[in-house]
Amino acid sequence: MALKTYDKFIADHIGKAVDYDGVAGAQCVDLAKCYLKEVFGIDAGAWGDAHCYFDNFNSILALKANFTRIANTPDFVPRKGDIVVWSSSLSAGGWGHIANCTREGDTQHFYSHDQNWTGKHDPCTRIRHDYRAVAGVLRPKNQSRIVPQKSPLDTEGFKRGDKGLGVYALKCRLMALGYKMSDDQGYGSGTEKAVNSLLKKWGYRENGIAGDKFLKIVMR
Repeated sequence: MALKTYDKFIADHIGKAVDYDGVAGAQCVDLAKCYLKEVFGIDAGAWGDAHCYFDNFNSILALKANFTRIANTPDFVPRKGDIVVWSSSLSAGGWGHIANCTREGDTQHFYSHDQNWTGKHDPCTRIRHDYRAVAGVLRPKNQSRIVPQKSPLDTEGFKRGDKGLGVYALKCRLMALGYKMSDDQGYGSGTEKAVNSLLKKWGYRENGIAGDKFLKIVMR
């Protein structure tokens, strides 16, 4: 099975309930196990209730190898793709809760995609939370599954260290667009910063290369 990105995983599961292990119906842990399997290729074992994913993190080798355990603090804000875990104090049952964070939130609240948040086996739903009983998050070490690597616009072209009239023409155009750099024929740090700023704006990898495609766009 090909691994999914975070966005693909959510698109496939939002509004649906999954009983991953076939035990006790659709639980919050089922969605977490599905996330581990479909996005990271991790076969989750019988690791206990939701809070155990945080409390027993150091003894669960698959989690320790692929995630970083980060405790909740007053100034903490989860990132997209974090697995957020609530402690056993969340409810009388002591199970805790587990969900997948979106990128939305601040130090007062955050959003996540949850299953069985109400205790009625409800499907994967985007929920707004405060930080009551949040133990912390498990952050994926491999962020390429969460924020896929952008493709480069060019792989060959002007780059840092180059000199000549072509570089100067590029710099003149960049300076005309408001970017600040030395007025000479050398491709230095100022030129690279300007090129990367435009690449980021256009949605490409910031590799500092101004090739034919870059020049075609910037010289319009």
